[in-house]
Amino acid sequence: MRTTRRRFLAGLGLGALALGGGVLYKVHEYRRRKLAGTRFEGRAARLSELPRDHVHDVCIIGSGMAGAVLGIDLASRGLDVLILEAGDAFENFGKDPRYGRISLARSVGEIEYPIQASRIMALGGTTNIWTGRCARLHPIDFARNAYTPAETGWPFGYDEFAPWYRRAEKTLNVRGGPLSKYHAPRTEPLPPDESQSIEGLRQLLSPLGITVDPSPTSHSSHGGPVRAAGDLLPRFVALRSATLVSGAMVTRLVADASGTIRHAEVRDPDRTLRQIRARRFVVAAGAVESARLLLLSRSDSFAEGLGNAGGHVGRWFTEHPNLNFSGRIEHTLETLSPQYEIGRSHQFYDDFKQRGLGSMILVLMQSWIYPEDLRLKDLSRIASRLVQAELHMSTTLEMKPDPNNRVRLSDSARDLFGNPVAEIDIRFTEDDLRTQEAARRTVMDIFDRLGASGVEEHELSWSHHHIGTCRFSETPEQGVVDARLRVHGCRNLYVLGSSVFVTGGASHPTLAITALAHRLADHLLGG
Repeated sequence: MRTTRRRFLAGLGLGALALGGGVLYKVHEYRRRKLAGTRFEGRAARLSELPRDHVHDVCIIGSGMAGAVLGIDLASRGLDVLILEAGDAFENFGKDPRYGRISLARSVGEIEYPIQASRIMALGGTTNIWTGRCARLHPIDFARNAYTPAETGWPFGYDEFAPWYRRAEKTLNVRGGPLSKYHAPRTEPLPPDESQSIEGLRQLLSPLGITVDPSPTSHSSHGGPVRAAGDLLPRFVALRSATLVSGAMVTRLVADASGTIRHAEVRDPDRTLRQIRARRFVVAAGAVESARLLLLSRSDSFAEGLGNAGGHVGRWFTEHPNLNFSGRIEHTLETLSPQYEIGRSHQFYDDFKQRGLGSMILVLMQSWIYPEDLRLKDLSRIASRLVQAELHMSTTLEMKPDPNNRVRLSDSARDLFGNPVAEIDIRFTEDDLRTQEAARRTVMDIFDRLGASGVEEHELSWSHHHIGTCRFSETPEQGVVDARLRVHGCRNLYVLGSSVFVTGGASHPTLAITALAHRLADHLLGG
């Protein structure tokens, strides 16, 4: 006879509520991990401390994962590297109203996109809030597919990019193996991640033919993922030829008629202006701010901004929307664990792409008791969880690149320095809606096959992954940067980050950003 949780718990009585303590511990560990490594234990210089008329080998704009990894690679080889960060320490984020006016951005499109919730202008950038997920993009993402723009594509394939992926996984100490055949192919397995338990999910879904994997995840000694602020920037400033400056907002790049950047105009929160010179400049400020800086850098020779001869700067913005569902299923000793489990399935990723849709990653979460139950202290609700589990499913989806989804300069709103703020204009295309409907049918079918009750679809959420706006292309008429990440029409200016992606896939972008940073370093070092 099948043993149900209802029969099992009837014999245990209220003592089973002690399971909530285990859930609380798991949730506490998850929250601690989210904040670990966000403090920068070092000293960042101020703009006023920089020597005047000094010419750096490389000036990097932005101290997030892209800028920090690139800076370490270059400075460790003896180059004079300067990293400029507009924000201050993460623990001070939001405390000084001047920084709020520096990082201001608005959503103006059909979708009210939560742009301010996904912008962290601070030392370490958005790595201060990332969860450490590091799945690779799939080979099909780099090949031409239904979501590849007709006029351009990725300048390299998966196999060519794989060596930098391997370097990035070492840099970020990625664990989470072994992975199923549905993930991107590998020449060596990832180390296992003992912190991830998904056996309950696997036992629940394997009878349906659905494969659940752990999430390839970055790990640091402090318990969270590798972060720029706590892990990488201290390594950078320890290098003899490295300089990090906080509170230094680059407001304009000044180019001559030949496309050579002569200097960057940089201001501190007191609006003091300095000119910073370097032989090469790298914009690594995220897809929104990188596009904004190129647009702000207008001149007689570049009337529409740098790299914007084809009108592509700021366009083709994409994100990863998430459809979110929950349903109740009866506990069984054979299929469910009391632990708080999160797993992901890449099983539908390539299948969706081959059907002309955007790719999809299925995210699954189950527990006997969820943290919101314990916060509410509702004993009846907790008791019901001990009889019926609540299974959460989300779908992380790829958006189709569309020129109408864009970052542009505001006609009315201004920042602390009087410059137009970034405006985000975003909407779903018909193809996006088809992908969402296919994902919805997939989830509902799984719930139906599990015999779930009370299935609900919740509010759509966002992954806060800003992609596109400065995409790869062979020519200036098709995009913003060439295969080496150099801005079209500029001799010594590069853009680094997910802003250069041609398509977004459904995987988190940080691993690919790190791989691109290593790749650009090799190029700048002559490798």
